[in-house]
Amino acid sequence: MLKAFLRFITENQLFTPTDRLLLTVSGGIDSVVLTQLCHEAGFSFGIAHCNFQLRGEDSEGDQLFVRQLAQKYGIDCHVQRFETKAFAKKRGISTQMAARELRYSWFEEIRQQFHYDYILTAHHQDDLLETVLLNLVRGTGLAGLHGILPKKDRLVRPLLFAPRNDIQAFLTQNHLPWREDSSNASVDYTRNRLRHHVVPILKELNPNVAASVATLAERVKAAENLLEASRKSIEAEIIRTEGSTTTINIAPLEQQVAPVELLAQWLTGFGFTYQQSKLIWLNRKGQTGKRYFSPTHTLIMNRGKWLLAPTQIPNSAFYELHETSGEINYSGGHLAWTMGKITVAENKNEVAYMDADALTFPLKLRLWEPGDWFCPLGMKGKRKKISDFLVDAKVPRNRKDQVYVLESGGAIAWLVGFRLDERFKISETTVRILKFSKCTSH
Repeated sequence: MLKAFLRFITENQLFTPTDRLLLTVSGGIDSVVLTQLCHEAGFSFGIAHCNFQLRGEDSEGDQLFVRQLAQKYGIDCHVQRFETKAFAKKRGISTQMAARELRYSWFEEIRQQFHYDYILTAHHQDDLLETVLLNLVRGTGLAGLHGILPKKDRLVRPLLFAPRNDIQAFLTQNHLPWREDSSNASVDYTRNRLRHHVVPILKELNPNVAASVATLAERVKAAENLLEASRKSIEAEIIRTEGSTTTINIAPLEQQVAPVELLAQWLTGFGFTYQQSKLIWLNRKGQTGKRYFSPTHTLIMNRGKWLLAPTQIPNSAFYELHETSGEINYSGGHLAWTMGKITVAENKNEVAYMDADALTFPLKLRLWEPGDWFCPLGMKGKRKKISDFLVDAKVPRNRKDQVYVLESGGAIAWLVGFRLDERFKISETTVRILKFSKCTSH
């Protein structure tokens, strides 16, 4: 396996024998095998371990195991403990997404601080297969079909040549100790459901399905590179950029073999989806002034051309509100707030009464952003994306980019002028009430 490992590194130009490597080690089979292979190859490396504190004593056992592994090889060991659930709650994301965000950010910090050249993860062929299947289920473009890349910037996956069975065989032959992650057996996670229920069926149909998908991923990446080269070769004829505005000429684009795919390649970088790109193309002979929106940009039809420009956002889009009473003028209107004891309080669109002791000061008044969510009053604590709320409220497109939120400790307490968040409403135990009043002018 060592020969195949070294050959894969050389063929894909992943790194050189003189580079310093940071191995991400959980203590599981894959990362233990990666550590042993790097040791046998004589590479210079250290290891990094994340304790997400999600599995109680098992998490502590994993941390101890990795430290002992580092001592065995006589290498540096970097360990970090994360308050993963608290971070996920604050960001309004899943625990899995929180763990991913935390670990990759920390790995890069360690790489820079201790002067490692590359970060190595132990992803293998079966991981690639599962990733491609997940992308297919969720809907994907070319990038989703090539799945995990062997190398992306400073992140390297030198085990992508090996299926899970080969890795387990190497572990057994070398009598390597390892730690089992009990969450791998759970079918609560989509990836694990694919791993335990879907992949075995595919392997019955084709025992080498992981290798087949790895070959597919390699060819898709090559096709993607060809498309990118073609796009760049004709870009000067079709696209012109002046300042912050990009002009896309429709007539020369119509002469291309795959105009929709080319258009999607350009527009994806500005936040538009493939389906939007397809709709834009089908309506290319539509009325001048027709507009399409991404989270960051606006595309306007203008006499045989599309004009693409950033959506205008007011300069003063961020304000801090302190616990004392006050008032401010901002681009969305005028906002006043007062502290006191109020016996009767009825929330309305322009007026919100909040439990002051549930708030974390200073509060932040800002424009809403894609991905923002809150728990609208009256929905019994159920979460709702602000984008969906505004659609349901039939807010015109030209008004959506002027909608503000009031944020408390990372949570949205009020969609200003629309609805209070359930978590900050007054109750029978409320002692202090903060009243907010909004008007469009002052």
